Amino acid sequence: MTAILESLHKFERGFDERVQRFALYHPCLALFAAFAGIPIFLLGAVAVCTALITLPLALIFGFPFI
Repeated sequence: MTAILESLHKFERGFDERVQRFALYHPCLALFAAFAGIPIFLLGAVAVCTALITLPLALIFGFPFI
């Protein structure tokens, strides 16, 4: 268990370093990613997860798809 946690912490540290380096070299792209890219990605993920839950239920309960 501790090996898994340590590997996750190592990945997180490396990821943080790469993000900081990217933001240092490309501040405009980093700002765009923070305020536009991430919210768009989250909205897309929510839409996909909602569809994965609701479409099978609609088929089970007999919703008429045209």
